[in-house]
Amino acid sequence: MVDSRFPSLNARVQAVSDALGGAFREGPDWVSYHALNAECLYVTPSVRPWMHASDLVGRSFAAWPMLDEERARWASAWLEVVTGRAVGRLVWRHDVVGSARWVESVLLPDEWRGQLVGVMVWHRDVTDRQKRESALEASVERLQLAYGLARSGYWELDVTTRRLTWSQEVFDIWEMEPEHFAATHDAFLETVVPEDRPLVEQAVSRAMHTHTYELEYRIRTGRGHIRFVRSVGRYHEHGAGRGVLFGAVQDVTAQKESELALAASRELLARSDKLAAVGQLAAGIAHEIRNPLTALRGFIDLMYQRARSNNRRYLEIMRGEVSRMEAIVSELLRLARPDRPQFQQLDLVDLVQEVVAFMSAQALLHGVDIQYEPRAATIKVQGDANQLKQVFINLMRNGIEAMQPGGVLRVALWQEGGAARVQISDEGSGMSPDALARIGEPFFTTKEQGTGLGVMVSKRMVADHGGDLLIESEVGRGTTVMVLLPVANGDA
Repeated sequence: MVDSRFPSLNARVQAVSDALGGAFREGPDWVSYHALNAECLYVTPSVRPWMHASDLVGRSFAAWPMLDEERARWASAWLEVVTGRAVGRLVWRHDVVGSARWVESVLLPDEWRGQLVGVMVWHRDVTDRQKRESALEASVERLQLAYGLARSGYWELDVTTRRLTWSQEVFDIWEMEPEHFAATHDAFLETVVPEDRPLVEQAVSRAMHTHTYELEYRIRTGRGHIRFVRSVGRYHEHGAGRGVLFGAVQDVTAQKESELALAASRELLARSDKLAAVGQLAAGIAHEIRNPLTALRGFIDLMYQRARSNNRRYLEIMRGEVSRMEAIVSELLRLARPDRPQFQQLDLVDLVQEVVAFMSAQALLHGVDIQYEPRAATIKVQGDANQLKQVFINLMRNGIEAMQPGGVLRVALWQEGGAARVQISDEGSGMSPDALARIGEPFFTTKEQGTGLGVMVSKRMVADHGGDLLIESEVGRGTTVMVLLPVANGDA
């Protein structure tokens, strides 16, 4: 029914019908004309076969076959057109029995003689397009799911502006929110572990010539975690000196940790083989050398008693060397036939204090000052007092002998969680990374007259107590040894 406020609307509808009827008899598009109350007054003959004119003319769009949410979107677009005289656009689904089609509609306000008299709506069937877009969206969702499962994402770097774009998966790997990232290559480099930053810069520069980019490096995430990532990409030039590096990045932390664990296991196995060989060698040395050494010491002592004063200096040197050989044999015997620890509850604060007092005399002879800092009144552990004392004597002696002609040996003791920590730090010359990696190997030592057995024996004793012995060192800055022991039950 025509709106009574516009008696000449019939003439306007007739004009629209005359103008469009001939042009829109066939084709993908069809047009409907509506009064301001949304009643459909006319539909072109090209209306789609699955949508009959009799179902549309004389009815408001609200009565057309569609879902309720589609009607709400129609109402919103309609209000925008009739109140603001603006163009409205929406894609909606026309539902009929056994079929559903997607339609894109453009709503145009129709003004006649300075007044808004109706709304002309152009329609097009976009079902095929909508299906392609839906399939693309589903593909993107599956791709995003695959990225998430593979712990990977994609990135794009404009090498001219150094502008960097990340997918959401990359932000997930970096444990960072998009709003906290400056989206530049320099901001990305700040997340890379400093030692690996030159490698990343070199890989970008190399990609501009080879057009390929591949690299593994470490990052520190927004939560402070260290992760290993692998990134691959390709470089494309877009003319005018502009180039883009596009690629993907994957979190390979789990794989890298497995590789490192495997390498550590292999190294442990190799060390175990060496220890087994040392044990066999030690057993032979104990039987073949210890008795002759005892005889040598006896005769040297006898000669020393009868020697003149000018010969005693040489005999003292001989006695000292025999004592050194006996000490080596004793350490080898510990490896060949290690004593089982006799566990009892100990106060680690008192035990370390005893060792510090015992080592003070040797420290004075080397011009070393021992500074002991217990950060707890008492820390209870289950252990063998003699073995633990031997461990701390070995480590303090190493620290004292590493400082020539003197320095400060700092010994700190505290409890952290369920572990007691004893830290021994010297101000010696330190060790190179290669030397540090070999510390604990049999017969490897950085001392002129060392055997390398002391640290190995100490590590084994600490391991027998359920603990760990860690060593950090830097050339020119000294060495720090950390002994970790589990606290006794009830003291954690």
